[in-house]
Amino acid sequence: SGRLVMPVYTVDGNGKRAYSAVILSDDKGKTWSSPHPIGLKAGRIIDETDIYERKDGTLLAVCREVMVGSESKDGGKHWSDVYPLGFVGHCPYLLMTKQGVLLMGHRVPQTSLHYSTDEGRTWQGSVLIDNFIGAYPSMVNLKDGSVLCVYYEEGNHSAIRAVNIRAERR
Repeated sequence: SGRLVMPVYTVDGNGKRAYSAVILSDDKGKTWSSPHPIGLKAGRIIDETDIYERKDGTLLAVCREVMVGSESKDGGKHWSDVYPLGFVGHCPYLLMTKQGVLLMGHRVPQTSLHYSTDEGRTWQGSVLIDNFIGAYPSMVNLKDGSVLCVYYEEGNHSAIRAVNIRAERR
């Protein structure tokens, strides 16, 4: 549809409760909707959200800390209750590879990833990328079919690190 979906943090009207949400734009980012919350019924803060659009148009949101998922079938206006993904992680980043493997790079344990061959309905892993914690990974598909993952070291004198990944379907 061309809709833009941007994950954000926001607070309730009293400024007392922070939560994850998405804002939506149907005019290429000229204007944005009010926040559409994710996981308000979870009883804890849901944050560091990333979004993937499945082939059927369903939006998948993944959020930290004990990683959870939520789904929207109406372009991000309404979200399902969150459900556990079965592993811990922080700051997820989703990328669909050219080979049809959905990667989720994240921090904890260290810098790791999980992967899915069914568009995030089930997850495999954890695969250790690096022993450094810090992460906030970003990934991009390269022309040769590999994936470049860039992340940072946490702490004093931190550095930017990168690794080249191959995700093959079996």
